[in-house]
Amino acid sequence: MPESEHLVRKEMGYTRDEFMRHLPEALDGADMQVRDNEVHVQDGGRRLRIELGPESERQIGFFRIPKLPVDLYFSGYGEAEIEAALARFARAFQKGGG
Repeated sequence: MPESEHLVRKEMGYTRDEFMRHLPEALDGADMQVRDNEVHVQDGGRRLRIELGPESERQIGFFRIPKLPVDLYFSGYGEAEIEAALARFARAFQKGGG
């Protein structure tokens, strides 16, 4: 990992297909390039690379929940910009509950 990158690791409760459906909202409509298990977003001098790990399942009692490792590599972002991007990411992937 280059020195200028900031890595954030997440474990998402989504399948890859579900994740990809929500991703445009999480990226606020930014243009993205998808190559295999990587997503690349270029915004001026800032770059975001998202790596998707192997999809699996977590079993809790009778429930099976999808599990997807996601690594976000921020390059050229300030701390406040990373925090804002992660907040938008969290809102886009928030699941409803009662």
